[in-house]
This record gives sequence, structure tokens and C-alpha cells, in this order.
Amino acid sequence: MSKRGRSDVAEDLEAPLSKKPAPSPSPTTTPPSESSQPDLHALLDFTSLTTHPEISTRFDQIASSLLYDYRISITNGATVTEFEILELECYLHKVGCHEDPFTRGAEEQRKSGLWYFHRAPRRFQPSTSQVTRAPTAAGGYRGGTRKGLDITFGSPLLLSSPYFASSSTTKPPSTAPPSTTTRGGVLFRTIRRVKDQKLISGPSLLVDEVLRLSKADSISQLVDTIWGGNISAFSPPSSSPSFMSLQRMSDPKKSTPPPRIHKSPRIGLDLSHPETTASMTHPRVVYVTKQYRYFTNPHLLVANGRAHTFLGVYLECDKNSELSDDEAAMSQELVRLTGLKGPTVSKYLDEYKAGYRSDKLTSFIGAKGKGASSAPATLLKMMGCLDRLAH
Repeated sequence: MSKRGRSDVAEDLEAPLSKKPAPSPSPTTTPPSESSQPDLHALLDFTSLTTHPEISTRFDQIASSLLYDYRISITNGATVTEFEILELECYLHKVGCHEDPFTRGAEEQRKSGLWYFHRAPRRFQPSTSQVTRAPTAAGGYRGGTRKGLDITFGSPLLLSSPYFASSSTTKPPSTAPPSTTTRGGVLFRTIRRVKDQKLISGPSLLVDEVLRLSKADSISQLVDTIWGGNISAFSPPSSSPSFMSLQRMSDPKKSTPPPRIHKSPRIGLDLSHPETTASMTHPRVVYVTKQYRYFTNPHLLVANGRAHTFLGVYLECDKNSELSDDEAAMSQELVRLTGLKGPTVSKYLDEYKAGYRSDKLTSFIGAKGKGASSAPATLLKMMGCLDRLAH
């Protein structure tokens, strides 16, 4: 289906595969060198960005930095556990230029570089002016299977947490004021423990692992008691025996080709909100297809979002005419990259193409679209339909 193409999506970030050669599914770029890659601290500041292409490119840069150069480090006394980041999603609501209605409106997201454990959300309403309606107050921390962990971005980086009491051994808080118009975050979805390669996949299980390693019974106990209110991701307190931080790898293995970074629409989003209309300009319709999910090693991501992973890899491969014009070659490459079985790949392709042949967006709006993200057939048909209507 080479006639399709998404003009509003930046080129996929890729690096050479370490496995057997295969047709390149899309234009490639090598990961930026350490000297040319902007510092992650600077990348988290979206103050000067005003257009979708600028913001999409910045998401690409942040994802590349986190997936290639950083690890999540959890310290509890003398025990330090490190994790590679394999999967993440970006969310940003910036008034007047990137009003993503799926972004959480938490108070923590007014400042950058902070750990944010998900609270009951306060959703942004569609805005037709430069003034965003005031969101409702966020509630307590999410529990059960609805837990999640972000690092916040949008405003200039906060060097240390305002929730942590200053002392002679800690850095002073940044003087940059919190943003009143910008809130954003990177949601961590899958990590891999470095020492034994154990995969922790899914936002809730990821938080469970943080709690387990920190010996905390709840998020509130972790944040308020064990961390003493310090939620800075970059400036852990020297006086606390337990903290979590993002650590840049001091000696990454540059000789080993890094894994390719793939992109797809984000997991868990649909068009079931009662205010959603069947218009291609409605904010939810616009943002549900955005390829703001970034991941490596797609064959490992089998616990959640398999259809999203398939879709991202397929859209990438479809840019290559050698694959898009050869159904057998396309299926073989999708099986190789995703780890899905041949019959599953064939079924997923059929669902996407069925949606692409349809122009009935109303089939996925409101109550009809409830749960689309967790139903592979519905998701792929919806994305196919939206791709057709976008062109």
C-alpha cells in the first residue's frame, strides 16, 4: 500500500540492525554522536518550540537520548539496580501550538525533570483560543493496574526538587518559574534489568518494580517518606539512602550497533470520549494517530500493544517500495522484525487494509470506539481508516 504516507510525522529514527541483512524499510539516520547530541537537560525545555514539526523532532531527540544513552538507576542503601529503557511514549499540551487532549494535566508537569507517578487525570478540553480552560484538580495516586511513571518536560529544567528541603549538600532549586501553558511527560512503558536482562513491561508493573526495589508499600510512602518529597530525576539527594535517578551511561558500547528505534501510535488511546466528533480536525482524531511511541527490540514487546508494535513496524516498512510492492516479502520482514507468527501478521495486515478501504470514521467514534486500543482488529481498522481519510 505504497500510496499511503503520513506527512506530519518526522522521519523514523533508525540505526543498523545487528542481525542478518534485510531490505531497509525506510530512510535511515545513524544515532547522533555524543558531541552533536544536545544535552537531555536542554531537550526537556520546550519553551521556544511553536510548531508540530519542531515538537515532533524534539520528541525524536528525547527518545533517542533516553533509549540509547540513559538508564534508570534505583538505589536502596548499598544496593543499586540499573535498567535499560526499551519503550516510552511522549505527551505534551502546549497552549496554542500542540494541544494534545490525551496529556495529563498534573501539577508536577508544570516543571521539567521530575518523576511523576500518575494521579487521577485532569484532561484538557479542546481549545479554540490561546486560553486553555482550567483543568480540574488532580486526585490521589493511581493504584492497581492504572499506575504509571513519567519524567516531566516542557519548561526549563528544574535542577533540584522544590519538594526537598535545601541543605548545604544539595543543589539549590532552579529559579525558572513553572510553566502555566505547558505540561508534558515521557511515560516509561518497558525497561530491562541490566544484571539479568529481565524484562518489566507495562507501566503498572514498572511502578511495582520501583516500589519493590525501594521497599515501599505505596507510592505515597515512597515519595513522601522514603524519598522525603524529592522527585528530581537528575539531582538525587546525597543524604538519602534511597532514591531513583536517570543516569547517563559513562561508557556506552559504541562498537556495538545500537538497536533500531521504531515509532507507533501510543497505546491505550481511542475516540470514545463523548465530545469527539467524526472530523479530521478534532483534537482527539488528530492526536490518536500521532507516532509518539518509541521502542527498540519489537520482538520482545509481546505483553502489551502487539497491534501497535505491528502497525509501527508496518508503516515503516511500507515506505520501502521493495516491500510495499511484494506482499510475501512484506510479511516475511514483519515476522522477522516483530516476532509475530505468520498467521497473526496476515490477519493484522488484512484488518488494517480493511480499514483503509473504508471511510466510515463514525464506526470508531463514541461508544462504538470504546476499548479500540485493546482490540487489535478494531485498532487496526481504525488506524487504516484514519490513514485513508488523512490523504
